[in-house]
Amino acid sequence: MKLLGISPFHTAAVLCFLLGATNHTKAQKVKKDTTVKNKQIEEVVVTALGIKRDQRKLGYAITKVENKDITQAGVVNPMEALQGKLPGVEITAGSGGPQSSARIQIRGNTSLGGNNQPLIVVDGVIIDNSVTGADSWGSGYDFGNEMKNLNTDVFESVTVLRGAAASALYGSRAANGVIVITTKKGKSRNGLGIKINSSLTTQHVYSGPKLQNEFGAGVTPTFSTDANGNRFIDPNRYYYSYGPKFDGQPVRDIDGRTILWNSQPNNYKDIYQVGLDRKNAFELSGGSDKSTFLLSYTNQEVEGILPRNKFTKNAYFLRATYDFSKYLQVDASINYNRSFGRNPVPQGGGESPLFSYVYGIPRSFDAVYWRNNYLDPVNGGVKKETADPYDMAYKYFNIFQNTRTQTENNYIGRLELKSQLTDWLNLMVSGNFNNYSFINESKIMGENPGFTGGGYSILDGTKEQYNLKFLLSGNFKLTDNLTLNASIGGEDFRSRYTAHRQWTNGGLNTPGVFQIQNSIDPIGSETSYTDGNQSPKRIQGIYAFANFAWKNQLFIDITGRNDWSSTLAYPNGNGSLSYFYPSFVGNWSFSNSFKLPKWISFGSLRASLAWVGRDTSPYNTSSGLYYRRDPSAYNTPNGSRIPLTGFNSNSLANRNLKNELSRSIEFGLNMAFFNNRLDFDVSFYRTNTTNQLLTLSLPPESGVSQQQINAGNLQNQGIEVIVNAIPVKSSNFTWNTTFTFSQNRDKILELYPGVTEYVLNWGMGTDVKSIAIPGQQYGLIQTKYAYARYQALDANGNKIDDPRNGMKVLKSDGSYLRSDSYQNQGYTTVGKLTPDFLTSFRNTFKYKNLSLSVLIDARVGGDLLSATYNYGVQFGNLPSTLQYRDEERGGIKYIDANGNTQFGVIPEGVFGQNTTIKDKQGITRDVSGMTYQEVYNNGWINPVRTVAYYNNLSSWGGGIREQAIFENTWVALRELRLTYSFKTDLIKPIGLNSLNASLIGRNLFYIYNKLPDGINPEGKYSNSAGSFAEYGGAPMSRYIGFNLDFSF
Repeated sequence: MKLLGISPFHTAAVLCFLLGATNHTKAQKVKKDTTVKNKQIEEVVVTALGIKRDQRKLGYAITKVENKDITQAGVVNPMEALQGKLPGVEITAGSGGPQSSARIQIRGNTSLGGNNQPLIVVDGVIIDNSVTGADSWGSGYDFGNEMKNLNTDVFESVTVLRGAAASALYGSRAANGVIVITTKKGKSRNGLGIKINSSLTTQHVYSGPKLQNEFGAGVTPTFSTDANGNRFIDPNRYYYSYGPKFDGQPVRDIDGRTILWNSQPNNYKDIYQVGLDRKNAFELSGGSDKSTFLLSYTNQEVEGILPRNKFTKNAYFLRATYDFSKYLQVDASINYNRSFGRNPVPQGGGESPLFSYVYGIPRSFDAVYWRNNYLDPVNGGVKKETADPYDMAYKYFNIFQNTRTQTENNYIGRLELKSQLTDWLNLMVSGNFNNYSFINESKIMGENPGFTGGGYSILDGTKEQYNLKFLLSGNFKLTDNLTLNASIGGEDFRSRYTAHRQWTNGGLNTPGVFQIQNSIDPIGSETSYTDGNQSPKRIQGIYAFANFAWKNQLFIDITGRNDWSSTLAYPNGNGSLSYFYPSFVGNWSFSNSFKLPKWISFGSLRASLAWVGRDTSPYNTSSGLYYRRDPSAYNTPNGSRIPLTGFNSNSLANRNLKNELSRSIEFGLNMAFFNNRLDFDVSFYRTNTTNQLLTLSLPPESGVSQQQINAGNLQNQGIEVIVNAIPVKSSNFTWNTTFTFSQNRDKILELYPGVTEYVLNWGMGTDVKSIAIPGQQYGLIQTKYAYARYQALDANGNKIDDPRNGMKVLKSDGSYLRSDSYQNQGYTTVGKLTPDFLTSFRNTFKYKNLSLSVLIDARVGGDLLSATYNYGVQFGNLPSTLQYRDEERGGIKYIDANGNTQFGVIPEGVFGQNTTIKDKQGITRDVSGMTYQEVYNNGWINPVRTVAYYNNLSSWGGGIREQAIFENTWVALRELRLTYSFKTDLIKPIGLNSLNASLIGRNLFYIYNKLPDGINPEGKYSNSAGSFAEYGGAPMSRYIGFNLDFSF
């Protein structure tokens, strides 16, 4: 690739010319200007490549989070602990249980078709941070990613690099930002240091969707009776909850049992249990003048809120340093993490127990009874058909009999060598590896009598990652006022993936024996060499950067990096696999340049211009050029399948693919006042990502279905604000407060000539989609099943003005017409993915040794498709459906054709053109263009029966999906932490150096939730970038825990 007219050959020359930048850890610091009167606070942070710098001298925005904010949060995935603590960063926890992966979004989505997750780097080692996805019905199980396995107790700090200028040196993997994690190391001391951290956290389901508890099974307000006058539930409409009011009297259930006609207000909760998280961490450290070491072990055992959901982790960590001489310093670490996950919570859809209670299960359903009676007591297997009239036995069977597990082993090693070659030049050489292996097993018990059937599958995979780096750094004093820190470096990154899967076919010969050899029919077998996202891959990079500092007032950074990525190479080795990208950063600390009022403690302006290149997933550039594996091509005599190769004729080859490129401009202002009691930092940015690698759908007449292309220009621009204040500070009491605000506006500036949209994700099958449209925001939500909107026409079919234009269109039965069935209105925009803004407010109060921290987190705007609401309305389980059921709730009383008393609704809307009805006397009436109210006033029709109104509104075959899309605004009490630090004179006699006890509450409740009927606003079925829907997901649950840490 050529950027700014620079060829790959000249790229190397430019990099050598730049020779360097910021001083590495051993580099000399520029002395402070002693003439500055206001006291400067030097906040040292870890930046790109692990380089430590003063935050106030940077030309880009970063945020640092301390260790205690993660270790005391009571979560398995450390990324969840960052929710609400970082401006410009949106973090969404997974809904699949404690081990779930989390979605992290920094400054919006930068890619249409690729990964939008930031790069996670722990002491220079890249950690897989991919998220789970589910299908368009929410089916899927999330065992999480590598983040859950990390030993958070050895984290020293977490630094978030938000802009392209901050992360450019990490290369193409850092286009979405970088989260840099540094671990602790031992300190020189007399004797050994021992630290123990123990916590116990419980998880409690406190709410789910609010459900009505006034009406039970059926669609009529009265029961039918048998010849003996005994009441019984309607066997044909039992799955609705529009039946008789609960009265506590006996009634025959559809399975023949006599029950009391009572509501079951907690039946959706009865399946859940109290979750329990036990964590114990041990740390041993020490050191001398030349060496240090830190050894840590953490054990964590978690029982989830869904029975049999379990996660355990054992994490071992050792870090050691040794200074042989000024010419050689060694820093090495090794991690071994082993985890076991069982039965993640289904993320939504038919497998979700929570979704089941709004989809076809009446409010009279006794969950406790069926939980204990889902098995066939005579024949074995699951109850079926008439023995399981509510079709819930399989849900319990799946939870209590089927087992899905994943065992993971993760080895992470790092070796870093440093040499102070001269008093101005040093060299760092490092290497690291990340070896991750897993065994995923699925043990499905047979549902048939005798537990026959069933199946077993095993997936055994390994992902290996290796990285070699060097960095040569020099410090130069150019003049008395001007210094230069310069570096040149390079890296070679490689990853590869291998996975082998086998599965049984036709059931198991011996029920309950889960072995491949127990297959009735020939087994299936396949091998994969790519994980679809990261492997196999090789990236070689060379980079250089320079830091100029003038009088401790003006700081200029210049960087340049060139990458060569294997994913951009074609099968013959050619391709645009080389790409260069620079950055230019400036910071002016104007408070050091002028004499300012004493109440101004500090002030700086910053600006940056940066490019970051990005490659693609393995083999994307080879689409249409290589032979793909066909797992069903050949069966061996023993029944196993051997993958053969066949040409992928569905893709059209493209030999001109290039890397994606993000260009970012950022401006910022940082000021502090009143002796640093008040400070704020504000950033303005604009990022454009071009040449996006997309899969373009092609028309059938082309003979192929798709082609990989470079296209698109996705723009993100926004503002980020963080304000820190100390309103009160005395000898015994301190009040610290932090406020964050971020607003991102994204826009699709262009796609591809002739392409009008790009689909990001689907919901409810293909009923709803999130898309990218040129000139519009990223992630508009559209559906072809929106309300059709009335448009008057003249005799020639031309549109004309009419006061009723825009009203909802009704069919002759009073149900609403879908937009795809009226005047070609088709897909209609009904919402958007992205929020209007994010904000948080954190207060910490400290009185002597007691501190209280309160974090409020909020999201305003954006929309969510709720399948819970859609089907909860159809089947009458939500409180929303109580309206119109009787006169007290606005229902209109009428007598139907059979002489029965009913209650109904006058739907808002107008009948479409050419609509006729039969009035009560059987006379045909043309009601085109008339409202339902007008036709009702004429006495021609009855109100629409309440149950029919809601069923028509939400049914699968004719429902309006628009009515289930809502603004997803919420305010949450995210975290509350009360900590007492025991006085030294109290603990010294028992040999302790420190002792802290904390009570922690997390996700305590929503202060405000705009979604109707208490639906979980953070319960989406998937954390993929374009997801916008929930299908039951997880109930609302809060964490309450106790943490105790002490050291010797």
